[in-house]
Amino acid sequence: MSLKRRLLPAALLVALSFPFVAVGALPAQAADDKITAYAAEATLTGDGVLKVKETVDVTAGGDTFVRTLATRVRSNADDDRVYDISNVSATVNGQPAGGFSDTEIENGRQLSVQASGPTKVVYTYDVDNVVADSTEGREVSWPVLQGFGAAIPKATLSVNVPFATWLTCFAGRTGSSMPCTSYQLGESAEIVIEQLQVPAGGRVTFLTGLSGQATVTPNAEFKTRWSLHHAFSADASTIGLSALLLGLGVLAAAALWFFKGRDAGKTGEGAPERPVLDGTDGPQFAAPDGIRPGQVGTVVDESADVVDITATLLDLAVRNYLTIVELPRGTQFGRHDWQLVRLNEGGPELLPYEKALLDAVFADGETVQVSTLGSSLRPRLNLVREQLYADVVTQGWFASRPDAVRNRWTTAGLVLVGAGVVLTIVLAVVTKFGLVGLAVILAGVALSLAGQVAPARTARGAAVLGRVSGLQRYLADETSASLPQSHRLEFASRCLPYAAVLGLTEKWALEIAATDDDDDPDAGIGWYSGPEGWHLSDIGESLTSFVTVFGGSLTASRQLFSF
Repeated sequence: MSLKRRLLPAALLVALSFPFVAVGALPAQAADDKITAYAAEATLTGDGVLKVKETVDVTAGGDTFVRTLATRVRSNADDDRVYDISNVSATVNGQPAGGFSDTEIENGRQLSVQASGPTKVVYTYDVDNVVADSTEGREVSWPVLQGFGAAIPKATLSVNVPFATWLTCFAGRTGSSMPCTSYQLGESAEIVIEQLQVPAGGRVTFLTGLSGQATVTPNAEFKTRWSLHHAFSADASTIGLSALLLGLGVLAAAALWFFKGRDAGKTGEGAPERPVLDGTDGPQFAAPDGIRPGQVGTVVDESADVVDITATLLDLAVRNYLTIVELPRGTQFGRHDWQLVRLNEGGPELLPYEKALLDAVFADGETVQVSTLGSSLRPRLNLVREQLYADVVTQGWFASRPDAVRNRWTTAGLVLVGAGVVLTIVLAVVTKFGLVGLAVILAGVALSLAGQVAPARTARGAAVLGRVSGLQRYLADETSASLPQSHRLEFASRCLPYAAVLGLTEKWALEIAATDDDDDPDAGIGWYSGPEGWHLSDIGESLTSFVTVFGGSLTASRQLFSF
């Protein structure tokens, strides 16, 4: 026989040096199992099946001898090579193996026979998918010796591969690229391999090329190995499809907003809305279209929230439905607190949400303390919000309740996000298109975000919003100084709730304070009074603190910001 050895291409050498895909732990051998000899014979058939016969001389230390055959081995950085093993049988000392089992495990097969003391075990099996195409032609490969839990002092392998033209062989522990002790390819295409000192868990793998005369058909099977990098591959196909789906999702959200979420009319800058009605009794406060402070806040930001409730309470106080009494503080840094006293029940002149707020605040009595309101308001505020949302629809400013519109859009977005999560998991597990699922998630997020601005005002609502914008400019830029002194206190008081909902509380509280024209303590102004020695000039700090504390009480008792 002539000796023929071949150096592998670098890429193939790297691929073969990769370890086996995990097939579980090594066979659980008895502590004193000892393999004294190993020989294998294999023949490649014309249909690409490698028929293998292995003879193992073992001195078994227990009652069972176990070995493992791998069916999936690492081929390169991304792919595994998959083999199909069939027709497995075993004999022990020339007789059918007692208690023989062939168990399928993850990425392999575990073979077990009953053996005790010196034993000759012969395995036979067929291996399919051993012929592969490569840049240099067809190749045949199989790790013949593998899966023993005991070291082997010497292994001899004889493999018959018709039309074999070159040969290489690797041996050692899993992942080793160390060449075999000796290997040769004879003129009759018989491969002879000899390997000394195979460690426990070691293997011997041959790789041989075929000439153009070989008629055997390539049958190798490869499967991409799962990895996070592969599952979320960033290439032209995955990025392109992901960008397309994300673009369609964002475009759909934008289209929904354009056709369903925009106001029916435009809001122009307009001139400042001067809320003054000149009459026979002098100038009187008159809100644009008779709009109330709570309605202002809901029309502006499409949400019934804490500031709208607080401004409504101030408005009810100014309109003589309750009075706010500032309580004395025990020390200079004592806790600021107020007492609310109901003055009348209110009738049909109150809007439903205003009546609901009065009833919620005074549900436990005609006099309540702000510091105790948190727990008592908890079950009642939702009705106030419900009534306020219903009111802006009744007024014709919204076609549907803003919170219901947001809920629909948010729910649809969350459903899409959930579908994207499921799709991401499925695609990441079975394909490389995990990015596509992420694109669907982002599209769902875009839909939910679009839903937050989706409540659409009607043409009437847009017109009211324009007038509210004018009122805000007036409250921000003007003062009550141009009014007669006798009307300034009442006018500033009526402006205060609107200023509170539009973020101008301090300015109009100071407008009220500016009407204090002496140094004497004041008993109060009807709807607001302070402790002994209190001055009207102190009302700026007092009202700013009240708005903060009362609003904080509402927030602590229930999240009004939830949609």
